[in-house]
Amino acid sequence: MRRRELVLVLGSVLLGATEAGAQVAAYPARPVKIVNPFPPGSPVDAVARPVAQKLQELWGQAVVVENKAGAGGTVGAELVAHAGADGYTLLVTSASTHVIAPALRQSMPYDANKDFAPLALLAHGPTAIVVHPSVPVATLAELVQYAKANPGKLAYASSGLGTILHLNGELFTHRTGTQMLHVPYKGAVPASTDLLGGQVQVMFDSISNAAPQVKAGRLRALAVLTPQRSPLMPDVPTATEQGFAGLEFPAWIGAFAPAATPREVVARVVASLKTIMDEPAMKERFVQSGLIPVFVPEADFAREMAGHQKMVSELVRSAKIPLQ
Repeated sequence: MRRRELVLVLGSVLLGATEAGAQVAAYPARPVKIVNPFPPGSPVDAVARPVAQKLQELWGQAVVVENKAGAGGTVGAELVAHAGADGYTLLVTSASTHVIAPALRQSMPYDANKDFAPLALLAHGPTAIVVHPSVPVATLAELVQYAKANPGKLAYASSGLGTILHLNGELFTHRTGTQMLHVPYKGAVPASTDLLGGQVQVMFDSISNAAPQVKAGRLRALAVLTPQRSPLMPDVPTATEQGFAGLEFPAWIGAFAPAATPREVVARVVASLKTIMDEPAMKERFVQSGLIPVFVPEADFAREMAGHQKMVSELVRSAKIPLQ
């Protein structure tokens, strides 16, 4: 290549790099979209919408949340996996799309690890073990004893096959050596409705959903599946306090970007998320929604997720849960 041509090529490369760098430095220069792969009103919405509002205030750019529900969250997650890797399409999702779906589905429309850049884990969506008042137990130990003495007599409701509430029940029966009949519903609302009516006896329910029913005396809470007691159920002990460690199922909510998003953009988003999660008002808002606010950035989040993926895959195999 002649010298003049080489100079032109190098100049073009440098100009392109400069323009790309300027675009990154200006991020965000236009509205940002956050995809929530679940319906409006879901626990993920309770994180995505207040976070989007705060990001908009920090950045001076519109940040909109779009609900793209379907196929257990994989429809919306796939959309982000194949979106432009420029930071203008982000994902706020639960463990369902990155831990449960890869373990339960025979084929996936994306690679949960290779197609995404983890930004931060933002919240844990804890569950509680609740029973209908007709069940003659008052503690977790009594539930285990009763279930062992009456194998298959108790039925536990879930929001559907392969959901967090279902696998929470599978984890419980597997690690306590008990047998309970799983009754899947099309969502948590019909499941809890039948629990209140006594058609099923047990549910591994979200604390935000169960707390009002427990407070009203319509359900009895035996344990919260969290590292610490929940502010919404301060009188209910954890499973670990009662001698049953390892029953906490990964029910987190976190943020992701497409895998090839520029490092500088990722760093900007992560720093902004940390600023938001450090705010006491945001933490209190999460708590009142039944969530546990946390901030676990990038690499630590990726490691934690990998551990959860291994645990759930092993649970699916050992419990012989059929693949979908």
